[in-house]
Amino acid sequence: MVSSRSIWMLGSSALALVAFATPVIAQDAGVEESAPDPNVIIVTANKRDQNILDVGLSITAESGDTLITRGIGSPTDLGKIVPGLTVQPSPFNTPVYTLRGVGFYETTLSASPTVAVYVDEIQLPFSATTRGAAFDIERVEVLKGPQGTLFGQNTTGGAINYVAAKPTDTFTTGGTASFGRFSTFDVQGFVSGPISDTLKARVALRTVQSGAWQKSFTRNDELGKMDQLQGRVQLLWEPTDSVRLLLNANGWTDNGDTQAAQIQSDTCSVTPAPTCGSPAGIAFASYPRAPQNARAADWGYGIYRNGFNDFNAATDYSQFDYSQRGPFGRRPRRDDRFYQISLRADIDLSDVLTLTSITAYSDYKTDSVQDFDGTVFASVDTNTSGYIRDFSQEIRLSATLERVNIIVGGNYNKASTFDRLFYNFSQGPSSDPLFTIPGSPQGQLTFNYSDQDIEAFALFGNVEFMLTDSLTLIGGARYTKTDRDFQGCTNDYQGGTAVWWNTLFGTNVQPNGCITLDATLTPFNPAVFDQLNEDNISWNVGVNYQTPGDTLFYGRVSRGYKSGSFPTASVASGLGYTPVTQESVTAYEFGIKAPIADRRLELTAAAFYYDYKDKQLRGRLPDPVFGTLEGLVQIPKSRVQGIELSMLARPVDGLRISVGGTYIDTKIKEFVGFQPDATTADFAGQRFPFAPKLTAIADAEYEFPVASSVNAFFGVSATHNGKTSSTLANSDTATINRDARFDMRSYTLVDLRAGINVPDSNLRVGAFVRNLGNVYYWTNVQDNLASVTRFAGMPRTYGLQVTWRY
Repeated sequence: MVSSRSIWMLGSSALALVAFATPVIAQDAGVEESAPDPNVIIVTANKRDQNILDVGLSITAESGDTLITRGIGSPTDLGKIVPGLTVQPSPFNTPVYTLRGVGFYETTLSASPTVAVYVDEIQLPFSATTRGAAFDIERVEVLKGPQGTLFGQNTTGGAINYVAAKPTDTFTTGGTASFGRFSTFDVQGFVSGPISDTLKARVALRTVQSGAWQKSFTRNDELGKMDQLQGRVQLLWEPTDSVRLLLNANGWTDNGDTQAAQIQSDTCSVTPAPTCGSPAGIAFASYPRAPQNARAADWGYGIYRNGFNDFNAATDYSQFDYSQRGPFGRRPRRDDRFYQISLRADIDLSDVLTLTSITAYSDYKTDSVQDFDGTVFASVDTNTSGYIRDFSQEIRLSATLERVNIIVGGNYNKASTFDRLFYNFSQGPSSDPLFTIPGSPQGQLTFNYSDQDIEAFALFGNVEFMLTDSLTLIGGARYTKTDRDFQGCTNDYQGGTAVWWNTLFGTNVQPNGCITLDATLTPFNPAVFDQLNEDNISWNVGVNYQTPGDTLFYGRVSRGYKSGSFPTASVASGLGYTPVTQESVTAYEFGIKAPIADRRLELTAAAFYYDYKDKQLRGRLPDPVFGTLEGLVQIPKSRVQGIELSMLARPVDGLRISVGGTYIDTKIKEFVGFQPDATTADFAGQRFPFAPKLTAIADAEYEFPVASSVNAFFGVSATHNGKTSSTLANSDTATINRDARFDMRSYTLVDLRAGINVPDSNLRVGAFVRNLGNVYYWTNVQDNLASVTRFAGMPRTYGLQVTWRY
């Protein structure tokens, strides 16, 4: 195990090495001023345009063209360019972003993230709505560490800000089209230009269509089709030199298949229970395990024709009723849509003072079917439906003085969310009490729902004061108040559970009634009602020191908060609906950014320590039926520490090399929680789930002339994620035995690209291979009561890509 002292010594050594190398190489390069470098990256981390090397903050930024070339078509792909970032797709279409070990694996629609996604500084406050963000963009900026002062709460891990491509002064059009394995078409294009002297417009569209990439290993069936459509229309009106109004209407639809899981083991083989000897328990024990390759999986559509008692090792899995309809008889697929309308106004009140107003409304709706037990049986077949309606308003004043930059403002947000999950447990071991009760219908069907209203307002300010030409002091704070109202319950569905529930607990649950029990084993009627009202003050202080050679040394201390949350859960006990309260991260970071040899070499390094209080995680909570179930828990004390290094080199014309890596060490310092067998244990010493110690990226591309107006290019990139786990019991300690079923092994993916570029014609044609080694890896492992399953990453893909501009 690497100690805290070792990490900080390594970080300090790295900083010292960069600091030593910088002046030596800079002296050799001379001090003559040069023309502006076209490779300089501009970012808006402080809500104003700045060179990325002048910002005292760890940032990764890339252009939209680079994302297209690298095949980064959604926020879930950003781990290819951002060391320290991992993204876990979930069965419920809600991606979970984890940055430097700070994440929150909760798939409830209304759950607030720890890493927030923005488009043009407009927050997408719920992760389910972020899938269409990476489309027709100018660049993406990933800011690491708490960003609560300027970006608001729920950014304890960081913020991802996409900057959309804007309407242009002259007529411009272009597009990108690719065709690859699994008959995947990805076509996008835009038209942009002036409509009048004061009005400009931009229209962009994208569609992704593909065939199936997953195959059933028990029958002739396929899954994994893609059917996505995205669009954006922007109107930029500049009636005077001091007024700019930008109207943005955008949206997307997703009618593709949901991913099927790979069964690895049955739960009964690890935690035997009385029902494990039942027909359903025997069926899961004898079900074939998924082959160890990415494409092999299994899923079901309906109820097995001949009932439980015909399950055996020789079951013909093709004998399922595919014609059945309703919540549990549909193909695993999604019917999701999202739209957003925003208006941004920038008004220059004077040469130094600008008023900015950003108003946005978004609407998201989902109706999807998932089957994540990895079999054809209906043990955790679900139908998820719900919506998110969100309104936000921000107003701020920005003052740019000779030595001071000031931002003050306020923000208001109101959201309504509804999340409902139908569950079919009727063919899993947990359903077997059903068959011991005379008169019970065949089928254990329930649904649970969460109806939440969230209202928040904030006041914030930030000051950057240039004390000298080299030294800048930074400070800011934000006050946020959030009120959250909750209504939810787990309900019987059409009498499928009420009969045996009433027999077991002596209750009087009616069909479709609430079955969740209070402390006296009395069902809530009609539901569980609760409130969570919180407030906090986020803040940051920092110092930047820039040398005559433009090397930046910075130190930053910041505190950010993630708001509390209620779960959407299928639980017998009302304890499962207990909210988690807000968590806080106090971050200490010291770093260096060094441009060397006229920016042909850029080195950055940072060392950081996060003091975590009341961290929100998924753990185990007691349940009167199942012993324990997954639920939201809080870790009183924990910490993250680590280092980060990156290099960008342009040693010769046409060659660009980038390398980056993040090493983190996470640790729970204080927490006593439940284990699956309902006993308590001390989890101190465990690592965070979904937090690999080492993540690294590398990319190199060389472009060279092969004819008078034609260049050839060749590129290679690699992404490495170290091993981690999806469960809290991930390390052997005096009180905990590591549960290896939830291990996620390390992997390295290599991508290739090659082709030609015709600069005079703005044409680029190439071929690509992604996951060259066809590496089998998985992004999630979960316990489904009946089975433990994996969700595999994509296998090798390849294809052709054409990009043009006019």
